[in-house]
Amino acid sequence: MKKSLLTLGLATLAMSSFAGERILYQQNFETAADPEAAGWTAYRGIISIVSDEYGKFLEVNQNGQNQGTTYGYWGPEIYLDKEGNSVLEDGTYKMHFEFQIKNSDCNQYNSEITVFTNHMPVTNQGYRTPWSPAGYWQNYLFDCSQLDNGTKDALQYVIDGGTVENDGSYSIDWADPNTLAANTWYLVDLDVNVNTREVEYNVQTITYEDVKSGSLTVPETNIADGSDISMYAEGLFLSLARTKTTYDIDNIKIYFDSEHDFANEPTVALTRLGKTEDDELELNLRAYTINFLDGETLHLIGTNGATEEVDWADCDGAYVYETTTSGTLTAWTTCGDAESEKVAVEVDCTPCKLPGVKAAISSVDPGFAKTYTLTVSNTEVPLQPTIFISYEFKGVNGETLSDEDLGSGAKVTVSEEGTLTLTASAFGYESTTVTVKNDTEFGLKKQYDFARMTEEEIMAAGFPEFAILNAESGGGFNSWTSRRYLYYRLEGSMTVNDNGDEVWTNVYPFGWVTNDNEDNVVKYTVINNIDKAGAAGSEEAAENAANVDNVKDEVFKGLTVFPKTGKNSPWKDPYAETEELKQVPHYGTPNVGMLYHVGLFNDQTINNDNTIIVHDLAASDIVVVNKISGYGGNVNHPVCATNEEYYEQIAGDDTIYSVAADGATNEETGEISLSFPLYRIDTALTYIKVYAPVGGDAVEAVEAVVAGDNYWYSIDGVRVAQPTRPGLYIHNGKKIIIK
Repeated sequence: MKKSLLTLGLATLAMSSFAGERILYQQNFETAADPEAAGWTAYRGIISIVSDEYGKFLEVNQNGQNQGTTYGYWGPEIYLDKEGNSVLEDGTYKMHFEFQIKNSDCNQYNSEITVFTNHMPVTNQGYRTPWSPAGYWQNYLFDCSQLDNGTKDALQYVIDGGTVENDGSYSIDWADPNTLAANTWYLVDLDVNVNTREVEYNVQTITYEDVKSGSLTVPETNIADGSDISMYAEGLFLSLARTKTTYDIDNIKIYFDSEHDFANEPTVALTRLGKTEDDELELNLRAYTINFLDGETLHLIGTNGATEEVDWADCDGAYVYETTTSGTLTAWTTCGDAESEKVAVEVDCTPCKLPGVKAAISSVDPGFAKTYTLTVSNTEVPLQPTIFISYEFKGVNGETLSDEDLGSGAKVTVSEEGTLTLTASAFGYESTTVTVKNDTEFGLKKQYDFARMTEEEIMAAGFPEFAILNAESGGGFNSWTSRRYLYYRLEGSMTVNDNGDEVWTNVYPFGWVTNDNEDNVVKYTVINNIDKAGAAGSEEAAENAANVDNVKDEVFKGLTVFPKTGKNSPWKDPYAETEELKQVPHYGTPNVGMLYHVGLFNDQTINNDNTIIVHDLAASDIVVVNKISGYGGNVNHPVCATNEEYYEQIAGDDTIYSVAADGATNEETGEISLSFPLYRIDTALTYIKVYAPVGGDAVEAVEAVVAGDNYWYSIDGVRVAQPTRPGLYIHNGKKIIIK
């Protein structure tokens, strides 16, 4: 929720606050150290406490994962006294929370928000209709389920709407959905009567426009297993659809109206630092907002030892305390004869220094040329401000680069030796400057350029057959054609439309429908690294299986592709010479395929060994891995004149591995290798490049893409048919000087 509305006090949230209101549980994440400390657990995805200009809140981000679940649990203890008896005076209580749908998923619609009682949710499943264990749960007081009835409207939700038929069957009534808006906070209020088992619910927008109200009668026992159903809200459950879904949660509050005086602890939260209310810079300034309820009186002892007494009417329950003096701030409330516990906060008024910018190598070229990705995190910074990055590069040969006000994740590419100076800044905070020495020269040690292999090279590597991909409908390998992501902008075709937008003619060299092109994605049939022929359980198969981890150079010199048995093992070779041989089971890895001019791919989806292992490395090496996705998320679209130019330029995203940090050493042989995964059929491995520091023995011959090829290479890795001028060349893995 926008915290500016909280200046009206917590009374505004509940719309019914008065003297004697007793808060049983409250979490607005302003003072929570992290999600786990606030009682939240996530399975898949990421949970974090984030902030905007209005304050902090909990964010759940699926971050590319399939369906995941998150829940906050406070348990039944908040409703009980020390003897285990209910503290509710008339058997009723209220609950309030707020949520925001920041982002919905692209193709799955099974998100859900549930207030659950005495039934812990199952990991990565919906609450009301879990697929395992079979059945459904009625242990809930409120539910908001995403409409999953084929409409593909990601913002339609059914609020409550669960029904139990006479025969005991359960279903969600999808006929009356509500369309919620993205990036909009919604307020949920529940009135729970434990005795009558009735729940009155009301959902509103942040501006108090009604979305839906209704009632729910909670059964005494669960039809699924006959267990008792509690009326105490014990937690808040989120089931998020796959990959892109992001939800926010804020201002959870459980309370009841007491007939007796009761003073609640005030909430004390840092809400401003380093600047005045008028945005004037004052680095030692700290401002804390202290919230308390209508009917209560706030008492505090400031960091300078002075005492204050504040009535609710003086500030509408949101008192702002400012100080430039470090010390202890103590606050408590009174209501009639009742006095709350004291809340003590240690205040540090020294200027808050920002963390330094980190520069990670994200691309390497021969020489000193590198691309650095600049990042800085505000996670540990009070109030999590937006931190801006500025950089300046001075090269030894005169290259100068600079830019400012960049966000985390910005990139800078340098071409020579020099010094990169990085500064992190945010208004109200002390800036931090660090320097990075770009003084390591790298040379290309070896490479595997799968996307540039010729048809002859592909055949020589062991891919004997191929098929044409050119399907219009999506799914599987058709993603490479049907999704229309592999294209370039035709050089000279750019025009400007009536809106002033640049418009290009897009060319799809690999095709996307059958009748509009001549070039097609060529899919070569799979090969297996290790042919472990023989019946299952045979001595030959067992012996080969035992040695599988030590096998390399079977297809590509210095490389092992998918070293273990694949998902579909045992398999039979449909291209064997005789019918008898076609029936021989194999226990290798029939997962490795090639897309011509695109790259190496994994011919499976899940549950197979998809590891690529690069061998013969040194600890000082850097390995650059480039992948391209058929879903198009990382496909660039250069301006080209011909298909051939496009084939030369198409590339995915580089992933940089430091062998020293990411490699593994064989304790018996001392060999250093690096492993990384190649995902399923929608991702192709474009190339692998290994760089080593220049000046040592680490820079060896540029090894051929295919083991045993007969090509010549210049020292920087460029293949030539025959040397035409004097120099140092690589041939059959050896250095040769041509005079």
